[in-house]
Amino acid sequence: MKTSKYLICNDILAQGDQPAEFILHNHHPRFLAKVEELDFEELESRPEKPFADILYVNGEGAMVIYRLTVTEYYERAEEDEVLDELFPARDYYTQYIQDIEAEDGGKEGFPVKDFSSELPGLKILRSSINWTVIYNGVIAEFNTEEEMDEFLETDLDIEPELLDKGVINEFE
Repeated sequence: MKTSKYLICNDILAQGDQPAEFILHNHHPRFLAKVEELDFEELESRPEKPFADILYVNGEGAMVIYRLTVTEYYERAEEDEVLDELFPARDYYTQYIQDIEAEDGGKEGFPVKDFSSELPGLKILRSSINWTVIYNGVIAEFNTEEEMDEFLETDLDIEPELLDKGVINEFE
């Protein structure tokens, strides 16, 4: 049996504010990332080490936010190499959450999708009231799509061509 390159680790002795869940990436580059639940306001905090956020709508319809933050490096690697593995680790952790929900007999939730594969981590949420952009520790709200597009192009330097093809998550 081949071992998955991502493994969920639980620290059963973790206490208080200590993280209890981790993801071990056991292929190159080897690293350990802690998994912590965040409040929406905490998304704007940016750790010094590589991180990836998961926005997950649970079976009850509530949005839960998890942050994967690298805590240990087990071999040298460029930050881009680590991020190339950390972003897929979000999918692995999301599947893990869905499997737990299914085991508990509840309704399965779903992840808020990235806008596109070319821009991992960029999420665009649209409600009946406004547009919200979440990207790499940035949260911005806009009244119109045009205002949002201008922000994405000028402040985040995203090419206009990329804005024409992507997933917009719509919520009530």
